[in-house]
Amino acid sequence: MPQAIAPPAPLWTGESAPAFLLDPSITYLNHGSFGAVPVELMDSQERWRRAIESRPIELLGRRVSELMAPSKRAVAELLHCQPAEVGFVTNATEAINGVLASLQFEPGDELLTTSHVYNAIRQAMKWTARRWGASVRECPLPLPCRSADELARTIIDALRPETRLLVIDHVTSATALILPIEPIIAVCRQRGIPLLIDGAHAPGMIPVDLAALDADFYTANLHKWLFVPKGCGILRVSEAWRSRIHPAVVSHFLGEGFEREFDWQGTRDISPWVVAAEALDFFRRLGPERVMSHNHALACWAHAHLCERLDSEPLSPLDGSLLGSMATVRLPERFRPKFESIEALGAHLYEKERIEVPVIDFEGHWHVRVSAQIYNRPHDYERLGEALLRAAPA
Repeated sequence: MPQAIAPPAPLWTGESAPAFLLDPSITYLNHGSFGAVPVELMDSQERWRRAIESRPIELLGRRVSELMAPSKRAVAELLHCQPAEVGFVTNATEAINGVLASLQFEPGDELLTTSHVYNAIRQAMKWTARRWGASVRECPLPLPCRSADELARTIIDALRPETRLLVIDHVTSATALILPIEPIIAVCRQRGIPLLIDGAHAPGMIPVDLAALDADFYTANLHKWLFVPKGCGILRVSEAWRSRIHPAVVSHFLGEGFEREFDWQGTRDISPWVVAAEALDFFRRLGPERVMSHNHALACWAHAHLCERLDSEPLSPLDGSLLGSMATVRLPERFRPKFESIEALGAHLYEKERIEVPVIDFEGHWHVRVSAQIYNRPHDYERLGEALLRAAPA
């Protein structure tokens, strides 16, 4: 399997590089799970926490909407929407739970998703369906997949007359594939099927234009690829649905409008939401196109390198057309006799090799999913490849 892709040059070297608190003794290839926060933004979050503690009633009680307003404006500017359309949430899973709890179904209705759905969302959909006497169906996606058109057609063909909600990822978690959401949005709009997009990984990985997409519901995490402190996500709801959607935690301002309800969801640490404005400014100063281009090129190179090193068939085209800043690689079957479980393999890589990388059991096969962020270098993935070969020699 020839590797024609070259790794990108680092964006920074030495003291000019943004500082993170990641342990230098660990090769960290799992930015996609929880992100990583630059030191300067962690310091800002701590200052905000201290400020709120110094005047909790004023800042958390009376001025909470005012404090979050700059972040809502920054999110709206980055994602091309209006601030009033954006509600802050702790994460995309919380947002999806809020949407599901706000919708009504009937016995015989179907909630449709794909076989690549994030498991937390799968569980939330099952819980919702049970409450209404509805059902959940998962549309299998081809793997390996050959093109965006193949993915779009598979999902569109799975829609049925009884489908009352479609939930799809913008970027899948386990398989790291970018799904072609635009044609799916168009078909769902034409057929009157509400569409909920789980964009947990999208902002900061790929360009996102919420106004142009105008999906019924779009949620995303900002703490994954935009350097925001953990516990910061957003939900954007189209105008047709905005008055009917409520947070997962219904609080004092029920019925007073989307913006009012999402601005106050009970007592919680709002510092990630407040610091989001500074984090997005940090991202802007780094250069969004520059960062996304670097991370994409590094993920594509890592994908090709690991596939070649392990003699593994790529799950998506090696040109990177279906990848963002992550890539998932199938492990050869020889790993199974060596380790009793994927957890055992993950523990081996972490404890013996000092590599942090997700090991995933998906559709009966074991995989590793690597992330690429500005602090990663090609030798990180070379280390992983060597470690995997030591763990299960060919």
